[in-house]
Amino acid sequence: MTLKSTLVDESYKASYGVDAYGEDLIFEKIFNKFIACRGDWSVFQLLLKLDEDFYLNVGKRPNFSPKGPIRNVRIECVISNLETRIYPIGFIEDDDRVYKADLLLNDEVIFVEKGKIQPVWIEIPIPRDIPPGDYKGKIRIYTQCMFEDEELIKDFDFSILVKDVELPKPKDFKFYLDLWQHPSNIARKHEVWLWSEEHFKVLENYVKSLSELGQKAITIIASEIPWSGQRCYRVKNYPSDLFEYSMIRVEKDESGYHYDFSPAERYINLCMKYGIDKEIEVFGLTNIWLDPEYGYGALADDYPDGIRIRYYDRIDGSFKYIRSGEDIKAYIKALEQFFIKRNLIDRVRIVADEPGDIERYRRSLDTIREIAPNFKFKSAINHPEFIEEFKDRISDFVPVLPGVCEKWDILKGLKGKIDGRVLWYVCCWPPYPNTFISSPLVESRLIGILTAFLELDGFLRWNYTVWPENPRERISYRFPYWKAGDTNFVYPAKDGRPILTLRYKNLKRGIEDYELIMMLKERNDNLLETLWDKIFKIRDVRAFHPSSGKSPNELYSLDSRDYYEFRVSILNALEERT
Repeated sequence: MTLKSTLVDESYKASYGVDAYGEDLIFEKIFNKFIACRGDWSVFQLLLKLDEDFYLNVGKRPNFSPKGPIRNVRIECVISNLETRIYPIGFIEDDDRVYKADLLLNDEVIFVEKGKIQPVWIEIPIPRDIPPGDYKGKIRIYTQCMFEDEELIKDFDFSILVKDVELPKPKDFKFYLDLWQHPSNIARKHEVWLWSEEHFKVLENYVKSLSELGQKAITIIASEIPWSGQRCYRVKNYPSDLFEYSMIRVEKDESGYHYDFSPAERYINLCMKYGIDKEIEVFGLTNIWLDPEYGYGALADDYPDGIRIRYYDRIDGSFKYIRSGEDIKAYIKALEQFFIKRNLIDRVRIVADEPGDIERYRRSLDTIREIAPNFKFKSAINHPEFIEEFKDRISDFVPVLPGVCEKWDILKGLKGKIDGRVLWYVCCWPPYPNTFISSPLVESRLIGILTAFLELDGFLRWNYTVWPENPRERISYRFPYWKAGDTNFVYPAKDGRPILTLRYKNLKRGIEDYELIMMLKERNDNLLETLWDKIFKIRDVRAFHPSSGKSPNELYSLDSRDYYEFRVSILNALEERT
């Protein structure tokens, strides 16, 4: 047996499936000195490569193989009585048919083919009450086959220097994170009934994972299929159900309509339990995605938007859809009253996802304002002209990054003048920076730093759990319109938990970078003016527009060491000024 191994940083992305000429060069370097702060987490990857098949064991269970007498390789990490978390890193096939590292597997033991570089994620949470200082740790690699005694074949020393600086708790982050939630898809993938007890048990795991990122917004779906399933019915080579269903039950009898808001209320309470409580974003009341050619049109000719409200008819026992504009208006009014009675109305935003028709959107807004004047509005904008057109009519603006570039002067003027926030987003566009499987991991981390550089409030993405049919087997979907990974930050596990990803962790790291930057800004420190150059190759925001022709490497660093040194410089400055 020949073993190659080393330690690399958290932004390294292993791959296999193509001619990997030169890949062994990674084993010639080692990254084993880390700097962190209180309330932080230190992390690195252990890379392993053997010239024979083996089983990777990150726990302590025994392992025998149905494939025969195959070697076990067990990993152990110890450091000054601190907790350690070890995950095998799983691969997913990208659009180019290359397998790339992405999943932080919950498995204790996995099979690894010979000659494949297998990364292992090793994470050490840093307690908030830990004394500052240098903490020494050790990685041990043991091997054993069948009934042999284990043999220690390699070890690595590493150290974590803990600075006298404390990160805020995620619920107190200033960074405004808005990852849209798709609970119907979660129910389908975990094979539970929609809004059942089992569904809410699973949802709690996902809500917890969002809270650990510092998520601020709660997604409420208030009508049927507001995105018309992202037009998934048009995809014939990989049929996938992407429809999202209402969290509000409606029934009708001789006395009229009755509304049951309990699933929505329960979900709101669940999110608030985990500190997600700044905003309740309501989808399904404006800018409904229509596709009449395929049967997804509006149901009420006398209402200016395509809202679909399904109800149970108590008289004949059948389900039907509301087809009257007046009945739709009564429903919207009842929804407003629900939020008012629970003292939540100030947190509610009626969200439009990429409206494309100015007059249609204006009619929809005006109608809702007339029905329910206490509602405020928010829009994800991919048509930059909407920013100026509606700057006095909606509270929260979320332009796509190229729109930020085009309307930079207007956005700067909006800051502080509107009663809401200015965020930015990426989706299937622009190609970079982004969070696709093909994107360098530093681009996920860049999101937090770029938000601070732009002096915007936060970041939005649509994609937390919008999985295609078999996401663990094939995440590539609707390529080239959507790139692999455009639909998700996590994967569904068999035990009802989300499987986190390298992209999730690097996004989290970037959000924490934002928090450290804000801490430095609060102290009126001018250090940032020099530190920006470590990350950004150009200071002109407009250069981030795809039309500039700038490559990623011309806009920002792709070297993970630069991001590490950027963070260390801020921690040093904060500690000196403590």
